Amino acid sequence: MFFKQVLTSTTRTVRSYSTTTSNKSGGSFYYQYGTPLVKCAVIASATTMAYQLLWQHLEYQEYRDEADAYVTKLEDRLKALEEQQTQC
Repeated sequence: MFFKQVLTSTTRTVRSYSTTTSNKSGGSFYYQYGTPLVKCAVIASATTMAYQLLWQHLEYQEYRDEADAYVTKLEDRLKALEEQQTQC
C-alpha cells in the first residue's frame, strides 16, 4: 500500500523537445550549430580536394600518353629518315 502511494505521489517531469522554445537559449549560435557546420565544411573541403587530385591525376595521365605518342611518332620518323639516308 505504501509503495502504491509513493508511485502515485511522485511528481512528473515534463519532457522538453527540441522544437519547443524556451528562454534558456543554451548558448551562442556557435555552440548550438558550430559542430554540424564545421563537420559539413570539412567534408565539403575534403571532397573537393579529392576530386581535384583525381582530376589532376587523370589530366596528367592524358598529357603523358599524348607526349609518349608524339615521341614515338618522332622516333619512327627518325628511323625512317636514317634508313632512307643509308639506302642512298
